[in-house]
Amino acid sequence: MTLCRRLERFTAFFLLISSINYFFGCKYYKPIAVDAYNNETKGSSLKELNTKGKYFILRKGGYAYALSNVSIDDTKMTLTAKPETVPPEHEVYVSAKKNRYPYSKGKGEGIVMTEVHIYQSDTSGVDTTSLYTFPLSDVKKIEVIEYDKKKSKSRTTEAIVFSVLSAALVVAIIAAASYSPPEPQPTTTVSSCPYISSFDGTGYNLQGEIYSASIFQSLQKDDYLPMQLTPVNGDYRIRISNELPEIQHTDFADLVIVEHDRNVRLLVNPDGRIFSVSNPESPEVATLNNRIDVRTELQKKDNNNCLFKDDNGVRAAEDLFVTFKNESKSKKGKLILSGRTSSWMNYLYGEFTKGFGSHYDKWIKQQEKRPAAELEKWTNEQNIPITVSVKSSGGWKEVQKLKAIGPLLDRDMIIPVDLGDGPAEFKISCGYLFWELDYAAIDYTPDAAFAIHTIKPYEAIDEKGQDVLPVIANPDREYLIQPEIGNITIVNYKAMAPKEGLTQTFFLHSSGYYTHIRHYTGSPKVAFLKSFEQPGALAAFSRQKFAEALRSTAKR
Repeated sequence: MTLCRRLERFTAFFLLISSINYFFGCKYYKPIAVDAYNNETKGSSLKELNTKGKYFILRKGGYAYALSNVSIDDTKMTLTAKPETVPPEHEVYVSAKKNRYPYSKGKGEGIVMTEVHIYQSDTSGVDTTSLYTFPLSDVKKIEVIEYDKKKSKSRTTEAIVFSVLSAALVVAIIAAASYSPPEPQPTTTVSSCPYISSFDGTGYNLQGEIYSASIFQSLQKDDYLPMQLTPVNGDYRIRISNELPEIQHTDFADLVIVEHDRNVRLLVNPDGRIFSVSNPESPEVATLNNRIDVRTELQKKDNNNCLFKDDNGVRAAEDLFVTFKNESKSKKGKLILSGRTSSWMNYLYGEFTKGFGSHYDKWIKQQEKRPAAELEKWTNEQNIPITVSVKSSGGWKEVQKLKAIGPLLDRDMIIPVDLGDGPAEFKISCGYLFWELDYAAIDYTPDAAFAIHTIKPYEAIDEKGQDVLPVIANPDREYLIQPEIGNITIVNYKAMAPKEGLTQTFFLHSSGYYTHIRHYTGSPKVAFLKSFEQPGALAAFSRQKFAEALRSTAKR
């Protein structure tokens, strides 16, 4: 509202200056992940980028280094370069806030488009006085920076309108054009689950959250969180923390270390089975409700997500149809998805539970007595999980329901499927705005050999310095209980060196549940609550709340 009032008072001269700023000032870039599934693809990608004269920046946790004199050894599969301090003109992306990638050509920030960012698993600092060599197997991600034509074009269109229309009309257009979908997080309803962070020798790096959506003991589930770990003084160290108003109960936390060939990547499915990925292939077709083309959103991990949002019509579920070529006519495949439960879904559930008012605690006690099958029936009817189906000769066959994984960070998921003749066709369904999907691929290659090692913690100390290892060491329903925000437990595992020629992938295998702490007031909204007995009611509520948010923003 402040911006609108100011614009209404400004003169035509200001409008002219503002138009110039729109045209020539702020544009947008986007980071794009480059193929980096094995040493060969990493090496070939980096060599090609180096030949093009790209500017290399090494990212190591909180450290960033400009790399000069880059050399890639195809035999040893290593990269050697001279690390240096990143100059100010190349700090645009290094210091950027997540999902906000503007740059100013007038300030010379367009140089960001020349950059390649190499993310290394080892997050310790390096000596900038000498050459630095590291194995390509230690590269976990490579990003190139590209011009975001779609986002920049929308800004240019605004500028044209801005310079032509009157001040009052401009104000309205800016208000509409600058709107982005809200992700409200009311302090009384926000929730998640235990946060997991790993120690790299200098600080803790957030890895994700565990046993999401297990909000009653009957819903306790096993969770397999992919981890990036660095051995420090012979140990792997993680932190389990309570960051939100809830009571967390962790049954156990084992570290799974998998040794495998460096040229494959390992992913785990919700059941704990591990599969290798050697040659992922992008979708040939991807449409939401057979209407909206979202193939671009699913080709790369670039935070350009399929949001399961189609405002044409009303449905209990949004259906994403994805087709992959299957030129080898493989009878088996592995569907790979990367995404998260949306923050909007988190908000919606909070708005639903507000309806119980002061009777919320009584309702919780009633829910705790219900069997898991009844609770899961309701979540399935509301299309809260992602349902994955594969097309067979008999029609669509459900192969997996992916339960909520939380809104904190994306997680890679893999689903083995049996295929028929022809292309591999999938239907991926959930409620309106319930999930954010960033990537989809399929791998037809057979699984590579790997060895699994389960490591028990040898030490677990809470924030009071107390030994809590006995309650977290085994799956015995004796829990590490963290009832307050700020509760922290540091868990240590003995590091295990990989065998020669192999690399390691890490997963945290845990189990538990958590309960929300809420202090609602007022009488229950009986009619409102009874409406959610109908299948698909939560999706309808999502559309209603989103429309309300749009109208509220337009009024401002």
